[in-house]
Amino acid sequence: MNRKEYALYTAAVAAVMGAIIGYSAATGNVLLLFLGFAAGIVMLYLGRRRVTEVIEDERIYRISEKASRNTIQVFGIAIALFGATLIALRASMQIALTLAYSAIALVLLYMVFYAYYSRRALD
Repeated sequence: MNRKEYALYTAAVAAVMGAIIGYSAATGNVLLLFLGFAAGIVMLYLGRRRVTEVIEDERIYRISEKASRNTIQVFGIAIALFGATLIALRASMQIALTLAYSAIALVLLYMVFYAYYSRRALD
């Protein structure tokens, strides 16, 4: 399978996954939702293994790393500020605390992954 065929395959699997997940959400069938999601992930993994061309290289990995880091920084700061603003205004406390705790969880998760990858790089 070449890159173009893989892109079409990915789009088809994503469309089927979306249909299954949408149907299961509309009918309230949680088991079908998880099964559809899991089957789609397995299908994408198996399809990716059949690709004979290079899909990603080091440049794509570096761009992805920078984009991910910047996304986390911007999103983390935005939800922290929005949550703190809502707390200060005493408006929608449930939403405000959810945003604040989500920002804390995001920072903690980032720290855990940073520690893991920094130790792994030394090995």
